[in-house]
Amino acid sequence: MIFSRRAALDRMGERLLDANRTIGQPNKLTIIFGRRITKYYNGKLQTVIEDMNLPSPVIRSHYRNGFAKQYVRDRANLRTEAATNNVRDYGINKAVENLPQLRQKQSAIIDRYLDVQQDVLTSFIDRGQLQKLGQPTLLSNDKRVPGLKLDQPRLMSLMHALVRFSRIAAGDSFSTKEIHADTAEALGRTTDHYTLACLRYDLSKLRAKGFIQRLDKSRRYRLTPAGYRICVVFLKLFEKLYAPLTSGILKPIKQDRRLADHKTTPLDRLYHRVVRALDELVDTVGLKAA
Repeated sequence: MIFSRRAALDRMGERLLDANRTIGQPNKLTIIFGRRITKYYNGKLQTVIEDMNLPSPVIRSHYRNGFAKQYVRDRANLRTEAATNNVRDYGINKAVENLPQLRQKQSAIIDRYLDVQQDVLTSFIDRGQLQKLGQPTLLSNDKRVPGLKLDQPRLMSLMHALVRFSRIAAGDSFSTKEIHADTAEALGRTTDHYTLACLRYDLSKLRAKGFIQRLDKSRRYRLTPAGYRICVVFLKLFEKLYAPLTSGILKPIKQDRRLADHKTTPLDRLYHRVVRALDELVDTVGLKAA
């Protein structure tokens, strides 16, 4: 596999090294080598990272007397090889005439190795954007604006006010006075307790991150397309996923366990499926409790 940019290859290599614990699990190695692993199995069964004084480490996955390895060569080439010291591990006898069959076996191993890596290298990865939202922003005038704490009630309430359909349909712009009452209502306070000064302070955080823009020569603001999508995502995740799932995990309702699945609501069944999927995810990434 030839990459046009070494930086992209380096980033993928870092992700592969981090996911090595997943690639090296027996169920993954079973897929890669196409051989069942039973209690009678003898031989190596692991994935290791080796520093061979090359530009990048070598990832080597072992099965019995053979292995598949992957390393960087000539700066931008990701090379994947399969090798064995005993062809009988793959059900092939030693003989030159069996070389085409062995080549097919080894080629299939490489294909499955890349397939497993593609499965491991999910596109849903943390690239630092969420962390940056929580970090302070330094403006061009050297003013330091605090970062976004996306679980703060005041910020969530402001997002509620900004994404209301009535606000968007009214002209795609707003003033602080127009959203003051809506934000205070979402927060469960009066405008006397949640003042305009508090609103402007919270609004400055969203503006520093590019969620809203101030219109030229006016005191009106506009919610950017990216800001709208981020606000909706965090509101939905917090109210429909984070909050109910946290309650279900930390303080589940005991009586629910006695109910048959067909007697629970469709939403509850979906939540249970998410919890089970989280358990599988925790197990897969190696965080299973002892």
